[in-house]
Amino acid sequence: MRDAALADRLFTSDALEIPGRSLAWKLFLLSDEPLQQAAPDAEATPPIRSLQASRQKYARLLKKHMRAPDGTYEEGSVIPGTMISHERQAPSDNLETNNPLSLHNENPWKEWFASVELRKTILQDVERTFPEIAFFREPEVQMQLTNILFIYSTVTNPAVGYRQGMHELLAPLYYAVDYDSSEELADESAIKELCARTWVAADAWALFEAIMRGSSRWYEWREPSAVGRVNSSPFVTHVNIPAGPVNIKPYITPVVEDCNRIQSTLLRTTDPLLWKHMQAAGIEPQIYGIRWLRLLYTREFALDAAMKLWDGLFACDPTFELAPWICVAMLIRIRNELIPSDYSGQLTTLLRYPTFSTPNAPHHTSILLRQALELQMSPTQSTGNSLVIENRNFLNIPAEVPEPPPPPQRRGARSRDKTSTAAGGRTTTDSRLLSNPQMNLENFARSLLERGENLGINKTIMSAVPELRRNLSDLAASFVRSPSATSFPLIDERPPEERPPWEPKSRFEIEREIVALQSTNKRLGESLAWAVDVLLQDEAEAKDLQRLQKSRREALEAISYVRDVLTSHHSGLEEERLFGEEELARRKKAAEDKSNPVMHVYEPAAPSPVPVVDSRSAMPPPVAISPSAPAASTNPALSPTSSAANLAPWRYTRSNFSSGALPSATLPRVPPPTSAALRRPPEVSREKSRPPSAPRQTHTQSKTEHDPLGVL
Repeated sequence: MRDAALADRLFTSDALEIPGRSLAWKLFLLSDEPLQQAAPDAEATPPIRSLQASRQKYARLLKKHMRAPDGTYEEGSVIPGTMISHERQAPSDNLETNNPLSLHNENPWKEWFASVELRKTILQDVERTFPEIAFFREPEVQMQLTNILFIYSTVTNPAVGYRQGMHELLAPLYYAVDYDSSEELADESAIKELCARTWVAADAWALFEAIMRGSSRWYEWREPSAVGRVNSSPFVTHVNIPAGPVNIKPYITPVVEDCNRIQSTLLRTTDPLLWKHMQAAGIEPQIYGIRWLRLLYTREFALDAAMKLWDGLFACDPTFELAPWICVAMLIRIRNELIPSDYSGQLTTLLRYPTFSTPNAPHHTSILLRQALELQMSPTQSTGNSLVIENRNFLNIPAEVPEPPPPPQRRGARSRDKTSTAAGGRTTTDSRLLSNPQMNLENFARSLLERGENLGINKTIMSAVPELRRNLSDLAASFVRSPSATSFPLIDERPPEERPPWEPKSRFEIEREIVALQSTNKRLGESLAWAVDVLLQDEAEAKDLQRLQKSRREALEAISYVRDVLTSHHSGLEEERLFGEEELARRKKAAEDKSNPVMHVYEPAAPSPVPVVDSRSAMPPPVAISPSAPAASTNPALSPTSSAANLAPWRYTRSNFSSGALPSATLPRVPPPTSAALRRPPEVSREKSRPPSAPRQTHTQSKTEHDPLGVL
């Protein structure tokens, strides 16, 4: 039977409902199966004895833990092989400790209420078990599954308890046992008791316990307590301090250890290329390994295929030491999808494992199981290569890894027009640009800006700016050092190829990328500026038409090269493709002249004379001043008859106050007069010129005479 299960000859059908599957599982999994090695004179133990013992144990546990403290059971509870009573017992005399409303620590109702909450949690997962199969929607089936998981988590394995995923391991077992159960067999048939319908739940519980003996380690989530530790001190609270060194390591769950071993050790020794690409992409083995191991591949394959895989797995290894090697064989099978993909592509493939059909070959699960046995017996790279050849022969999977797919077009990017190449190497798009460059220049500039936005250039720079601002002070301080300090290069702690892909970039890497990006953008901008200037030249004003047409062709080629650089994320730039021949020669000559500068001494030019404008040219002429007033000509320096040789340059420079070169209207406003005599009317001036003995005429004139500033 074991050989037939491994060779895919035990059950020829691939359907979900296969008669006799639960009988084979009972023979493979039960502890005292008749297939075990026994003494020559010993009789083989019939499997019915093991089933009878497990059935009675399940009935006792169910009857004990499903009963409330008052002796009653829930409505609809069924315990196989016993008669349950829903009558209440007599109330307890000690109501302080046995009372649903009591808060005493020894109150049995507290444990009962906790078990009720646990059954509710289990029922929520059971209701979502294989929703596409109507059998698991029946209330009776859901109640039996809940009871089995409750008994296992509270009685047989309380250290682990109930964890999500156990219901998907129990459901196929219960389905197979229920399908093989029957009450229509003859009474004298020995198989009637083996397939009794009354004990379906008990038999499913026995199979589930046998599976969890090998897979319960993948559900452990807490560090086991120190049980059975011997204390050499007579004092209970005495602390034993070891004399030697103490190595304290963090606790890692067994399922995480197995996942890391699958990818870091087993896969690395059998398929180094696949391991390298998965490590480079940053795939954590826990993402897929926990689900593969805990659920025994019921999510990766259809339920009928998973149960067929279980047939061979239960037959050859009930302890599930082969399960990690099955994971390695599954990874090698999909290596053509994992190697050329990035992180998101690999994650999608691992979480949505592809299906394979083998119409004229053994079932793909049987091939997978045989490949896992080969890897377990010979974990080498040559064995991994032989698996690739087997997958090509049986499953039509190519042995050569395909090229990575092109990057998908970003959302919002405009589709390019398909251009046909004309004779002479010019495309139709180039011809349209040559015919009317001004019409297409605006559209080209708009599409260029949108393409730069779609490529994420602006987004990358803007996302890096806040980080640079926060680290600006540290960055500036790192560049400042004392003259006596030792100089260290500004390098990263680890090279980029040695860092994991999920580790963020340092600020030095971000700064270098931004500087390189700005330099590239500047050179592309200079190329576009030159191309635009060439395209905007008028043919009518050109002296050499052929030279202009050649320059335009070179400008269009430069624009095409800039387009290719922006769309293909090309890092290096070819200088000869950014400009034309003449422009490139001119730039090279300018670079040479800049590298060999010549010192020129420039003499400052003589300053031009500043014209002075009479700001009062539009005012009335000044009134004659009395001879008794002090005259301005008394100063010899200001006298017109003084010699010009004895005066400073700014003293004898001829003024053009009266020339009227510029009208006074050009000034912001007319400046106010500086003498009160200019504000006096002519008659007041004449009155002032009279001798002192002359009588005053009016009172107003007297006030004006004593008011030299003209306030009154």
